[in-house]
Amino acid sequence: MIQNTHHFHLARVLCTCLPAIGVSVTLASDARYTLANQQAGINAVTIPLQSYTGQHDRMTGGVSVGDFNLDGWPDLYIPGLGNTPDMLYINKQDGTFENQASSWGVDRMILGVGSAVGDVNNDGLPDLYVISYGPASAQAQPGKCLLYINQGPDSNGQWSFSEEAQLRGVNNILEIVGGKGACFGDYDLDGDLDLYAATWQFTTSSHGNRLFENDGNGYFTDVSAEVLPANDTVLRGFTPKMVDLNGDRYPELLLTCDFETSALYVSNGPDANGRVTFRDETETAGITTDHNGMGATVNDFDGDGKLDWFQTNIYVPSANYFNTLFMGDRVEPDGTPIFVDEATSRGVADIGWGWGVVSGDHDNDGDVDIVATNGWPQWPNEPTRFWKNDGSANFNDISFITGLSFNINGRGMAQLDYDRDGDLDLVFVDNGGPFRIYRNDLYEPGTLDAHYLRIDLNTDMHPCLAPMGYGTRIIARYAGKDHLRVNDGASSYLGQSELTVHYGLGEATSVESVRFEWADGSVTVIENPAIDQQMTVYAYHPADFDEDGRFTFYDVSRMLQAYLSNDQAGDFNGDGSINIMDIMDFIDRFQNPCE
Repeated sequence: MIQNTHHFHLARVLCTCLPAIGVSVTLASDARYTLANQQAGINAVTIPLQSYTGQHDRMTGGVSVGDFNLDGWPDLYIPGLGNTPDMLYINKQDGTFENQASSWGVDRMILGVGSAVGDVNNDGLPDLYVISYGPASAQAQPGKCLLYINQGPDSNGQWSFSEEAQLRGVNNILEIVGGKGACFGDYDLDGDLDLYAATWQFTTSSHGNRLFENDGNGYFTDVSAEVLPANDTVLRGFTPKMVDLNGDRYPELLLTCDFETSALYVSNGPDANGRVTFRDETETAGITTDHNGMGATVNDFDGDGKLDWFQTNIYVPSANYFNTLFMGDRVEPDGTPIFVDEATSRGVADIGWGWGVVSGDHDNDGDVDIVATNGWPQWPNEPTRFWKNDGSANFNDISFITGLSFNINGRGMAQLDYDRDGDLDLVFVDNGGPFRIYRNDLYEPGTLDAHYLRIDLNTDMHPCLAPMGYGTRIIARYAGKDHLRVNDGASSYLGQSELTVHYGLGEATSVESVRFEWADGSVTVIENPAIDQQMTVYAYHPADFDEDGRFTFYDVSRMLQAYLSNDQAGDFNGDGSINIMDIMDFIDRFQNPCE
């Protein structure tokens, strides 16, 4: 059952379920990963060309996940790093992938770095942004970033991209070579995706910040000087994220940066003229113990309803250099979130020379684990880390049990359920080696070790919400607890993971409810959803009464009919009573859906 409150826009649910007949339920086991490149048909090798100059070749190597052809199965974009054309592995829905970069128009020989996936022009199709230093045939240079606009299928069913970065204002993110990671997010809550690009190099004027505002049609303006705080600190940026930390819906900027320059910019919300700006609250918030921030992931690791921020760093115990796990503590009256670094006490301090990291429930036992990769030439080699959560955010490295205790020169990584069997798989980029895809074999034939629920968000029908559900908070209640997830774009080092919201249920055999707190302030509650499925929740225009994606006389007629018959659906404003104010609010929302 779906319940709506407080000027709700409605939601529709579609699902694809695994058959439950004849499936035995046993206690949850540890995740078990198998190297699956041969079975999956992925033979990518990521060896960077030395034309990157400086140390940029050593730091590159990312991957991004996106459902680029909207078939419900995740695909992979892998930069070729100048030695091979960029790759776009399309999921064939049978456990295999096919590199279709050429037919899609992304098979460029470029000095690629970070990437991000988002629908920038609100047409319902995922686009791809790539930070690049230009063609591999030349030395690295600025102004060569790429924005691939998804054209959808042609008359023959062939999908393709059109490169439009210069046309749309995001080809140049810095006056010199230096871009690293990027992320999308709706910083001003106007219903479109803005872009933040991090830069490891810097100039006096920029300090490594670039925030591009979307005009609603996918054309961008650099608003860094007007919107971001004046800052004397040079940010040596790697991994940016946009996520609301204080509950006012406006996302903060979480900037994971090198050389003790990580920053937290808190949103001030709109001023009297409607302009949204940020203030620097790094020190006040307690973001002061990182030294070489590389990758980042945000999640609620201890289940207290407050988001936590994990960063990979370089492990040098003699200098007190560790990973950081900033646990959310409280929010001050002025909206500043306060964190406490507990990486050491919670068992996640040591990663070697850390880079990519993801967090998710990889064993489907009901809590959030952390997986991280590492490596650097002439540095003590460390195996990949799989930190299992004990349910209270105390972690234990069990990589040797999960099959992930390998040593690579790891950079980017991502998580996704590429075979759609209900558990999270992993991909790793080896700087100078083969790309790796690991299939999670948590589920064996004839058994279901732990239940799950996976949710895709579709906000295309709502004019006030950013595409792909960016900015949505999702709270599932099961096993007597609330389990928080947030769609922050899933960015990490030089790429991003899938946007599908994943819940492992452990031994729970039902979910009481799932609450969707949309970025416009409205709320949808789905009660008792079926489990062991991947479902899509659609958000609609607040006044689209019959949820058909159109505005016609029938919406007005059905609202009036519900009102006159005293049907509960006539309580449009969700105040518990049906009166003339529901009609007035309906008309207002029909004309002004985003107010």
